[in-house]
Amino acid sequence: MEIQIQYLLLLQHFREATGGIFDGFFLSVTWFGEVLIPVCIMAIIYWGINKKAGTFIFFTFGLTLYTNVFLKMTACIKRPWLLDSRVCPIETALPAADGYSFPSGHTAGAMALWGSIAYKWWNNRLIRYSMITIILLVAFSRNYIGVHTPQDVIVSIAAGILIIFAGERLLKWVDAKKNRDIVFYCLIMALIFLLYLYLHIKCSIQMTSYNPLEDCVNPLAMKHGSYSKIGFMTGIFTGWILEKRFVNFDVISGSVKKKIISILAGLIVLQIISALIYKTGLYIMPGHIVSALCAFITAFYIIFLFPFVFKKFVNH
Repeated sequence: MEIQIQYLLLLQHFREATGGIFDGFFLSVTWFGEVLIPVCIMAIIYWGINKKAGTFIFFTFGLTLYTNVFLKMTACIKRPWLLDSRVCPIETALPAADGYSFPSGHTAGAMALWGSIAYKWWNNRLIRYSMITIILLVAFSRNYIGVHTPQDVIVSIAAGILIIFAGERLLKWVDAKKNRDIVFYCLIMALIFLLYLYLHIKCSIQMTSYNPLEDCVNPLAMKHGSYSKIGFMTGIFTGWILEKRFVNFDVISGSVKKKIISILAGLIVLQIISALIYKTGLYIMPGHIVSALCAFITAFYIIFLFPFVFKKFVNH
């Protein structure tokens, strides 16, 4: 761990020596591993470019979320500045760097999206190297701004590679025989329930010894923070099975202009729906439940609701 801390301190000294001239760039780069950009890119691919590739990306994204939540709550590794007080991350990055450090969620998200795109369009050298560059920049940015150690990002990249290959084979297995989609859906829902149960039990155990004056990470806050990821996973796979069984949507046909207008309209409607659910939901439900519901609706809308409405009423 000392070598990793020295590496972070080296980057920190570089930031200080250069007067933070690159801080804005790497803070922007890290957004490529956030939720908003990946969700929009996945919707664009799924709706307007290649549904099969979009499905694969959603699968890998869902499996990555599962793995990341499980590893974070199992390892419970603290952030770098809590491991060594000499580490001083960029202050503006701290609000999005709460909870445990290992593995890096941003790097995992980048691997799930940009890595899947690189895998699906591997023969296109421009796409392949562009996607790999984005992944490496996101991973490095998490070290540069001081919120993750090298092991956090390296494990996320390694896990992402395994998940991409596993996701490809899993989809082939599902499509090989009739009704395997039902088997897989039931299995994944059981696994998601077990993850929720695991989080609940782990949190209950941790809370018995939790001291808010000494412990920097609140186990209950970590559990509640995982609800949105569980909601998104549930939305992905529930939307997938319903779309596969009852819609069988194909990508938006027609001119580029039609595709752009349709996709923009779909994303705007999604934003309006999410905002309404979030604002009204806070009046009747706890915040973490509302976040989980919004995450579920987001994935479910992209994979099932928009394709259903578009095929039935627009592309009829």
